[in-house]
Amino acid sequence: MTDAEQIPDALATLAARAEAGEISHHELIETFLDTTIYVPSMTDPEAGPIDPVISKIEDVDYLVIASNVDALEETLDVAQFAVPMDGRVLVVGMNPDLALLVNLGGAAFALPKPMLDDLRAASSPA
Repeated sequence: MTDAEQIPDALATLAARAEAGEISHHELIETFLDTTIYVPSMTDPEAGPIDPVISKIEDVDYLVIASNVDALEETLDVAQFAVPMDGRVLVVGMNPDLALLVNLGGAAFALPKPMLDDLRAASSPA
């Protein structure tokens, strides 16, 4: 197994540890930003722009992504395509009006819009 294949498992493990209070959420977020994630698309990205999966939960619109290929099963009924992308690139380039829902395959975690705004501000050049 390559390092890239091991990272999603590490991300799921860190998410569980953060939920249990064993580590800070900062460590989880830093790992997420440095991980290759998958953006499900309802249309073939080779034929045009990505048509991402958006889910409304309690009046909040979330961009739904997957931390690994197995986690893409959560959106397979609506999105048969996916684009691998660096977590940091996604956060900086995504629609700023959306929050983010990260499917881990059997679990998930969310990044609220204010947190994403802070991450984008920290990532922009001074």
